[in-house]
Amino acid sequence: MYTIGVQLGFSAAHFHGGADPACGRVHGHNYRVEVEISSDILKNGMVIDFKRVRKEVEKTLKEWDHQLLNKSADFVEMEPTTENISRVLYKKLKALLAAESARLSRIKVWETTHCWAAYEEPD
Repeated sequence: MYTIGVQLGFSAAHFHGGADPACGRVHGHNYRVEVEISSDILKNGMVIDFKRVRKEVEKTLKEWDHQLLNKSADFVEMEPTTENISRVLYKKLKALLAAESARLSRIKVWETTHCWAAYEEPD
């Protein structure tokens, strides 16, 4: 199995009903996003072109960058926690890459340099 990864970032604000009362106030993060894509076979010597992956991820991150995530249509029915950000991005990217021979393995979103959440689906 081959696996590739790309890393991108975005800055956004959010609030949610987390365990810490401060989470209920608007606050921001400089998120770091890691995308992993895997395949058993290589096409032209690659799992998938890095530039293609970056381009697709950037489409969504551009919508969220410097925004209040709570107002995004992507989070109407859920809290914009780091866990949900990773899930929403996974679902969006999975749909965009459906025609590829490679599969989306995991999305990891770093909220701070010490805290992250990831989303992946079973094979």
